[in-house]
Amino acid sequence: MIPAVLIERSINHLLRQTAGAADVLARHAGKTLRFDLVAARFDYRIAADGCLSETALPSGTEPDVVIRPTPALFARLPFAGREALRLADYAGEPQLLGALDRVFRHLAWDAEADLAPLVGDGAAHRLVLAGRGSVAWLGQAARALARNVSEYAVEEAEVMARRVDVERFNRDVDTLADDVARLEARLARLETQRPA
Repeated sequence: MIPAVLIERSINHLLRQTAGAADVLARHAGKTLRFDLVAARFDYRIAADGCLSETALPSGTEPDVVIRPTPALFARLPFAGREALRLADYAGEPQLLGALDRVFRHLAWDAEADLAPLVGDGAAHRLVLAGRGSVAWLGQAARALARNVSEYAVEEAEVMARRVDVERFNRDVDTLADDVARLEARLARLETQRPA
């Protein structure tokens, strides 16, 4: 299980690295938010400096905002980064949700600044470039795999229908529906012309 203090430190580190992020949240000091991670819930209070501090909400008290990750978020997080955060379920106070949206949109981890004291400036720069290249390659590989799986499902295994086949089927159904409507109109007209 992920300890609450690790989440707190990670988010606070990103808030301090991203210019203005903590200032946006500082306007909401005292408000509470919960990360509801299915297996565990983590509650935080926004401090006066705009950073988060772990808190225990009194029994029966609901936080001002609840953030729940979705399966789509977990699937896209490695490839979409902070953009994947938009796929979480958010509920609560609209003003605080708006502030969190602005903050999450601009959060940026300066990995190079964190690595530089450990390995030096030049090595940190090269490591970050290599990391970005690896993440880009993983994203391309995942997209290629998804394309190949869908192509296999359509063409080889015939588990899914091709788009052109579905469009042709829909046109045929529309034509059949029009033909049936014309036939019903013709039958109704013949019924009215039939001698009694």
